[in-house]
Amino acid sequence: MDTARRQLDHLIEQGALAPADYQRAATLLGLYPSLPRWQRFLDHLLLWLSALALGFALLFFIAYNWTELGHLGRFALVELALLIAVSAYAWKGGRGLVAKAALFAAALAVGGLLALFGQTYQTGADPWQLFFTWSLMILPWALIARLPALWVLVIGLWNLAALLYHGTFGSVWILTGETSLAWALLVINALSLTGWELAARRLTWLDTGWPQRLIAAGVGMAATLLVLIGSSDTLVSGELLIYALVLAAIYGVYRHLKPDLFMLAGGCLSVIVVIDGLFIAHTDLQEDSVFFLLSALTIGSTTALVKWLIHLNRLMHHDPEH
Repeated sequence: MDTARRQLDHLIEQGALAPADYQRAATLLGLYPSLPRWQRFLDHLLLWLSALALGFALLFFIAYNWTELGHLGRFALVELALLIAVSAYAWKGGRGLVAKAALFAAALAVGGLLALFGQTYQTGADPWQLFFTWSLMILPWALIARLPALWVLVIGLWNLAALLYHGTFGSVWILTGETSLAWALLVINALSLTGWELAARRLTWLDTGWPQRLIAAGVGMAATLLVLIGSSDTLVSGELLIYALVLAAIYGVYRHLKPDLFMLAGGCLSVIVVIDGLFIAHTDLQEDSVFFLLSALTIGSTTALVKWLIHLNRLMHHDPEH
């Protein structure tokens, strides 16, 4: 699509196409969404928003009428919603957008049912156990449903469980120290992204783009947090080496193996944040001088990286082999 747009720009520069005819030519080439494409987009958007609205409406209704409903009423409502969602998925044969939205709503209802059980019977379980158990219970659905959104929900629950586990115990399983949470999130998201990309080479339904970018954002945030905490006392640290390796891996994969400017732009944003953070942590200048130099450093690094991204964008679209 970008190539077609560039070709139109080139025709206008050469005088072969009048600027007034640009919109008509772009419409004929499919550069602008047609009315049926807009209708399909709105149809899908409203379906997913409806599924989310129904799920949240159920939770709010139970919370507002907590006393009046009683134990039986609360469980009956959640289990009825879960049964309806699973039945809708089975009725559609697991195919189509309605079936996928119904299964996603059912996965959310499982979490509501677990929370309701823990709140009603006061099991004494820690919050992280709720989210980790939730992810395990919907994992079989994710394995058979061929639904990327469900896998994203599972990975998100793993992240949330690690956050809550760290909040309870101050460490994450075998990882200890101030950087343990950043290490855990980095390992979870890096393994998830690697597994996703490898699986997407064989399973085309996984290669939709947005889940990888969402998980990569988790990798970037964890790596940035890791190097900022680990290098706060000493500039040269093992965390800085790990951060450099993560950046090199992102550059190697998304520059050469699977070009994706969004991933590279995310890496650039992380570099700017790390440069600023390390500058603040390791400078002994007066406050006014720090803010002046920090502003100059941010403007300079942002300008340089944006120019680099523009250069890469041109290379990717004009000469994808380089």
